[in-house]
Amino acid sequence: MSSAADAPTGEFSTRAAKALTESMTVIDDSLDHDLRDEEFLVVTPTGTYRVDAIADTCDCPDALHRAPDEGCKHRLRVALARGERPIPGWVDRSAIDDQLGQHLAASPRIATADGRTEVFDQ
Repeated sequence: MSSAADAPTGEFSTRAAKALTESMTVIDDSLDHDLRDEEFLVVTPTGTYRVDAIADTCDCPDALHRAPDEGCKHRLRVALARGERPIPGWVDRSAIDDQLGQHLAASPRIATADGRTEVFDQ
């Protein structure tokens, strides 16, 4: 299985779009001390899922039953929120969920026209 960070920046799947726009809160070990380093809780309106960034796993039904190559939307959300996977510069910024990266020490990153990335400020 390939990591969400390995997905080409030019490609943006439906799962990645959902990861960027749907309401989700990512919590790390600084807020939930039961989590290990590189382990996250992703809280959504329909459930709470555990993402392990080292093992590249999530306990959601999509990851467990379909195992998408780029990862489920929760794993993608963690990668986007941490800046591990940059947000394409062409996305509609107003569609991005306000919670993206809100509870993490790392910051989301967005691609710039010159091929670099910068911190995404909402």
